[in-house]
Amino acid sequence: MSLITIQQRADLFHDLTLLERSGLAAQQSFSLLENQNPQLQQLQKYLSLGKPISEAGFKSGVFSAFDKTMVHAGESSGKLTIIYQQLAEYYAHKVKSFRQIRSKLYLPLAIAILAIFIHAAPSLILGHISAYQYLLSTVGLIVKLALLIYLFYKIPLWLADRFMNLGRLFDAIKMQLPLISNWLITRQVNEFLYSLGLMLSAGLSMSGAIPKAINTLTNSTIKSKFSQAPNAIEQGNSLALSLENISVINNEILAQITIGENSGRLAETLLHYTKIKTEEIQLQQNIVAEWIPRIIYLAIILSMATSILGSNPFRIISI
Repeated sequence: MSLITIQQRADLFHDLTLLERSGLAAQQSFSLLENQNPQLQQLQKYLSLGKPISEAGFKSGVFSAFDKTMVHAGESSGKLTIIYQQLAEYYAHKVKSFRQIRSKLYLPLAIAILAIFIHAAPSLILGHISAYQYLLSTVGLIVKLALLIYLFYKIPLWLADRFMNLGRLFDAIKMQLPLISNWLITRQVNEFLYSLGLMLSAGLSMSGAIPKAINTLTNSTIKSKFSQAPNAIEQGNSLALSLENISVINNEILAQITIGENSGRLAETLLHYTKIKTEEIQLQQNIVAEWIPRIIYLAIILSMATSILGSNPFRIISI
């Protein structure tokens, strides 16, 4: 069953925060939510069978693997309200980020679609092509491009989900691509530190929180680098010492962890640090979102210029 949207999850955790504060039992809380969603209906069925919230939510497609881990931490510590609130803020921030990027893409995409129709219009007006051919060269092209983008995004996800070895191969390839690997490491490590800080603030012990935080890592190559951390924690090592030999953990992170451990406020330090990093990541995303329209505009200009000049770029000069 497919997951609910990020917007739906933001709204869900916001509502659950309010209901949890009212002291209602889990099944009562979910029964008061909008029941038109089939995933929520399935979740309630699992709850009626005695399943914990984290498991019921994950099996029904309401929670992601990350949500399941975080909610399970809240169940274990008895501080579900804190977890719900933090998840509501986490997804609300994601929704805001996606909306900002999407809003910057509307105009260039609209211009690109308009350019496709305008590009073929002279041939239609001059009678070189029929209306049917015009539709094939415009609407058909748009459909093909949309389908190509969709398949390019979905096929790797589908293959990784169906075949574990392929998923690991894709993860390993991503880590070999210079720009992609840096982008991925920054976000994955920030998610790890955020979830760890959140679970510690909810009252979980370090030995209980560290394996759950590692499970939030979605890239198998990055995740494998943390394999020895739980054992190091169990042996009585500090978090900074347990993570110091992990290549994706830089000196800045280790310094922040050391400060948090020495001050006795590790959870607050981690959450504060990840908040700052999240703002930096958002700034990077905004820069990318500003450049994407420029690239689209450049592609449109080059396409128009090619159409006007033909195959000879010096045609006008020669005339």
